Amino acid sequence: MKASYKCPFCDNNINIDENIVLIAKNKVGKRGLIFLHSDLGNYTSDFSDDFEVAEGDLLKLSCPICHQNLSNKKNDSLAYLIQVDEDGKEYKIIFSKVYGEKCTYKVEAQKVVKTYGEHLARYQNPDWFLLL
Repeated sequence: MKASYKCPFCDNNINIDENIVLIAKNKVGKRGLIFLHSDLGNYTSDFSDDFEVAEGDLLKLSCPICHQNLSNKKNDSLAYLIQVDEDGKEYKIIFSKVYGEKCTYKVEAQKVVKTYGEHLARYQNPDWFLLL
């Protein structure tokens, strides 16, 4: 069994096969679906056919079930989800909402346990993950 992903608000699973499914809103206010690869560190993504996003765009990401905003309270450029691993252990997964930015943190008990991506240095403030 691979890891699954849940909304931190409604606790529902939001992944299908190898994709995490979210609602995205682009800079002009148009909404669409975004599919993020569920393997941490794999930044492959896809969008619904009529949804346009350019590199560097800051997206608003929401749960496809409860529509709750997934933004980090301390830093609006970051969003978060809950990952449940094969053993049932839960982690907070914090990632950039800037399209094309490769930055992901795996957090357990307010401690970063694993990082992914080449843009990690943009988010070095150590307390940004404390207020989720």
